[in-house]
Formats: sequence, C-alpha cells, structure tokens
Amino acid sequence: MSDQLSENLPTSADSAAAPDDARALVDGGVLPDALPREGMATFIEALAQWGNVRAAALQAGMSRAHLYRLRRACAEFRQLWDAALVLARPQVEEVLADRALNGVQEVVFYHGEEVATRTRFDTRLLLAHLARLDRVEKTGGTFGVAAEFDERLARLREPPVAVEWDDAEADDEDDDDDLLWDEDDDYDDEDFDDGEAADTDPGIAERAAGG
Repeated sequence: MSDQLSENLPTSADSAAAPDDARALVDGGVLPDALPREGMATFIEALAQWGNVRAAALQAGMSRAHLYRLRRACAEFRQLWDAALVLARPQVEEVLADRALNGVQEVVFYHGEEVATRTRFDTRLLLAHLARLDRVEKTGGTFGVAAEFDERLARLREPPVAVEWDDAEADDEDDDDDLLWDEDDDYDDEDFDDGEAADTDPGIAERAAGG
C-alpha cells in the first residue's frame, strides 16, 4: 500500500516549480482558441484524483513547464487547478496517515552496493502541503470553484464561441448617438431667450403675463 500511495504524492520538485500568486496575476500570451483544452481538462481530472502535478502531467501527456505557463496565462485553468488540489485533499490525508503509521522504506547503500533497507518516518513535507491546501481552500474563491468543479471542467473542454459583429447595427448606434445633446457644443444665452421658451411652451407665456 505504501509503494502505491507514494506514487501519488506531490514532490518537492512540484512545489518548487509552482509560481507564487504574485507571478500568476497577469492573464495574457495565450489566446482562447489556442489553448489545448482537452489536455488541460485531462490534467485537471487527474490532479483532482491524485493531488500530484507530476502524475497528472504524465496522464495528460504535457510537460509541467507548459502546464505552469498555462496556469499563469489562463485564469479559469488556474482556478480549476487550485480546486482540484482541494478536492484531492482526502488522498493526501490518506498518504499522510499511511506514512505516519508505517513510515517510508529507504534503501541503504555501502560502497555502492545495496546492503539493507530502513523505515524512515518524516511527515513534515506532507504536513506543510496540507497547510498550503488549507490556505488555498480559504482564499481566492477556491471553495466555490470546487463546489462547481464538474460544470467548470465541462466549460473548459468547450471551444470558445465566436462573436460576430453586425456593422449595420453598429452604424445605427452611431446614428442614435448623433441625436443626443453634445456637451462639447457651445450654446449662447440668446439661444434660450424668453421668446423661444414661449414658443416652446405656451404656459410659460401665460404665467409671464400674469395670467
């Protein structure tokens, strides 16, 4: 059981390769229609199952470097990534419990030859990883994304919808704008004299005459 579970563990290399939040704020560089949507969705599904970036990248047939670039470029992918890690938390907790109780088998070498095996107990890395998942779950709306995970993942697989611009409709909107008052136009006080007001509203003339 220990060997099988250890394959699904996040490694220190995975943690080191992940960009921090400050570097992941800018969305750009990848157009929506250029995204490898199927590969991204496969990666997210595997990540939600195992909680391991390396194993999920192998499942999707994509390099971790490419996936981290996509994470920086696509906000939806970044949110699903964090949600997948939160959903994989039970798997990480199971691995933590197994390692805490049973330890990890390590091979001992002497002069280049394997001479023995030993059981090593060290849960600090997994405890740190769980603490990080706690922070991710409480920030950035990740909990809400996790609640809508299946729907959001389905949208990730869908190609972007092309929006057609109607030139005729745009011209009509421009014509309507021409009918509006332009605040940049200059108007003199003479343009709004009493005579013009009286012609516009007969009631004004009657009130002015004392009627």
